[in-house]
Amino acid sequence: MIRKFRSEDGQSLVLAIGLCAITLLTISVVLAASAVNLKARQLLSVADGAIVAAVDEFEFVGDGGQPRIELNHSQVQAAVQRYLQDVEAGQRIDNLRIGSVQILPDGQGATLLLTGSVQPPIIGWIVPSGVSIQVSSTARTVLSR
Repeated sequence: MIRKFRSEDGQSLVLAIGLCAITLLTISVVLAASAVNLKARQLLSVADGAIVAAVDEFEFVGDGGQPRIELNHSQVQAAVQRYLQDVEAGQRIDNLRIGSVQILPDGQGATLLLTGSVQPPIIGWIVPSGVSIQVSSTARTVLSR
């Protein structure tokens, strides 16, 4: 029995290779996106802790009847840097930088902007400098009896 090959014979191998390539590409993209999301959440957690620690550096001001809280920019900035060093955030997040520290207009809260970068797994060679991430966190301190 002699079998004659048709023009479609062997085409399933090309299809299988193509499907494997698409599957591997999809897996690598999902892993990279998950890594970036995880690092961004980690950076947000660090920013939340830093700004909460920083707004505890307040001073009481007021002459006489009604004391109020006031934040000093240099004290808040120093508290943020101290917190980042204490929790060793620079070792967990690449290129960690303080973008800005701003006191809210009423002087009773502050906003912190932190930046960093992530090296995505598998496809990191596509973006050799990493993916830049940036988070912002705000905290207020309130005087109550």
